[in-house]
Amino acid sequence: MRFTHTFLASPLRLLLLALALAGSAAAIATAATGASAASGGIGTGGGAGATAVAPSDVDLSSAKYAQLWERVTPANKRWARSTSDCESGHDPDAIGGNGVYRGAFQFTKQTWSTSPKTPGGDPIDYDYKTQAVVAVNLKLRVGTGPWPVCG
Repeated sequence: MRFTHTFLASPLRLLLLALALAGSAAAIATAATGASAASGGIGTGGGAGATAVAPSDVDLSSAKYAQLWERVTPANKRWARSTSDCESGHDPDAIGGNGVYRGAFQFTKQTWSTSPKTPGGDPIDYDYKTQAVVAVNLKLRVGTGPWPVCG
């Protein structure tokens, strides 16, 4: 015996399906773009927490942060270099403290996600200049407290 199911394409079912698809698309778009501008960032695709960042977004972000890095004063560039040397050996991919501390400046994910100029995501997804811009801007806002030994 063969069973077949006939789907009735009533206007109500089609409307409900369209609303469900639109809602799903909106939720995905919101999650993908994040809201880092609200946390002091520049809105390049991150948000509070560990939002995934597409490689093309990282490339665009790197160019923006390279420009921002050029505006950092020589004194703050020296501070960034010495602090990152002390924290991680100047390694933007460094992971310490069983995964708690990440990047050249050993940010926690919470500190990274709430720092000024953060692109969001995970610090190790970004190059040194991006991490340094975030670190310098955090230092300018709150001082060297986030780096009690090295800052």
